[in-house]
Amino acid sequence: MFLKKNLFSLVQFSFYLIPLSLIIGSTVINFNIILFLIVGFLYIFLGKIKFIFSFNSKILLLFFIILIFSSIVNIKVIGFENFFKSIFLLKFFLLYILIENLVSNKNLNIKNFSKITLFLVIFVSLDLILQFFYGKNIFGLRPWEGRITGVFGSEAIAGGFIQKLFLISLIGIYLSMYKNKHLKKIFGPLLIIVILFASFIASNRMSFLLIILTLIMLIFFIKEYRKKILIPILFLVPVYIYLYDQNDDLKKKFDGLKNKVINLSNHAFEIFDDENQNKEVLRTNHGKIYFTAIQSFKENKILGSGLKSFRNKCSKFENLNENFKCSTHPHNYHLEILHDAGLLGLFALSIFSFAIIYTIYKNFRQKNLIYEDKLIISLLLLNLLIEIFPIKSTGSIFSTWTGTIFWLSIALVNYGSRKKDY
Repeated sequence: MFLKKNLFSLVQFSFYLIPLSLIIGSTVINFNIILFLIVGFLYIFLGKIKFIFSFNSKILLLFFIILIFSSIVNIKVIGFENFFKSIFLLKFFLLYILIENLVSNKNLNIKNFSKITLFLVIFVSLDLILQFFYGKNIFGLRPWEGRITGVFGSEAIAGGFIQKLFLISLIGIYLSMYKNKHLKKIFGPLLIIVILFASFIASNRMSFLLIILTLIMLIFFIKEYRKKILIPILFLVPVYIYLYDQNDDLKKKFDGLKNKVINLSNHAFEIFDDENQNKEVLRTNHGKIYFTAIQSFKENKILGSGLKSFRNKCSKFENLNENFKCSTHPHNYHLEILHDAGLLGLFALSIFSFAIIYTIYKNFRQKNLIYEDKLIISLLLLNLLIEIFPIKSTGSIFSTWTGTIFWLSIALVNYGSRKKDY
C-alpha cells in the first residue's frame, strides 16, 4: 500500500511537470516523459489496475509501425540514427495509452493539471511583456535578434507555447474562479488580456492567428466564455492598432504575414501541380517548402520516405530552380506525415483521429455528465481540432517539444471516459 501510494504521488508529480519541462528544454522533457512512463506503468501493474488496449490505441500503434517500417525500407536515405529515432518515437504511443488508461481509471487529475498550466502560461506571458517594455526579462535575457522570446532565450517558441496551451489554461481559469462571481468578472478577462497581449508581441505570427481563430470559435460555440472574451478583444483592438502604427518591428512582422497569406492563397492549387516544377509560381518560403514536400512525397506515395527524410531529399529538388526550398521538415503536420509515412501512415492516423472524435462524442453524450465536465471536454476537443488544423505552418510532429504537446493534446481528450468524480 505504501509503495502504491508513493508511486501514485510520483505519477501525479511527473504528469504535472510536463508543462514546466516544455519551458526548460528537450533534455528535461525526455527525462520527464521516461520517468512518467516508468512510474505510470509500474503503478498500473503493481496496483492491479485494469489496463485496456482500446481500438484507438491499436490504430495509433499501427501508425508508428508503418513509420518504423518506412524508416527501415529507406534506411540508406535517412541513416541508422533516424531509424533508431523512429523506434524511440514509440514513447509518444506509450504516452498516449498511459494517459488514456490513467484518465479512464480516474488516476490523473486533469483539473489540477490545467491550473498548473494556467500559472505557467501567465508566467511566460508576463515575462514576454516585461521583456517587450523593459528590454530584459525576469532572468535578464534580452530579445533575441529583435524577437521577443522571454524565458526561451534563443528559441522563438514563446508564442507557440502560449497558443498550444491556451485552451488548457482557459480550463484552469474556469476551475479557479467559477465559484466566485467577482473573480470571474474581473480576473477572468484580465488574465485573457495578459495572454492575448503576450501572444501579439511574441515572435510567432501563426500562433497569434490561431489564438484569434480559437477565440472566434469560443464566442460562437461556448456561452460561458462569450463575455470574458469580448471584453478583452474590445480592450486590446485599439492597443494592437496603436502598437502596429508605432512599433516598426511589429508592423514589419504582421505586414509580412499578410503578404505571405495573400501570396500563398493565390498559389495554393499550384502547389500540387506538376506543371509548375519548372516555373516560378511560389513567392513565400513556406510555400516553396510545401511545394518541395509534395514533389518529394510523389516519389514514395504509399509508404513514404522514412523519419526525417525531407531534410535529406529536399536538396535534390532545391538544386533544380528557385521554386524549391529545403528545410529540416515540411513545416506542416499533414505534409510531414505524408512525406515520412506515406498514404498508409496518413490513412492510419486519420482513422485514429476520427475514432478519437467519436469517443469524445460518446463521452459528451453521457447523461450523468455535469456542466463542468462538458465544458472541459468541449475545450479539450477544440484544442485538438486547432492542433490538427490542416492549413497552418507547424513545427515537426516528431520533434521532442512539438511532438510532446501534440500527443499530449490528443491523449487529454480521453477525459470523460467512464468518468467518475475525482
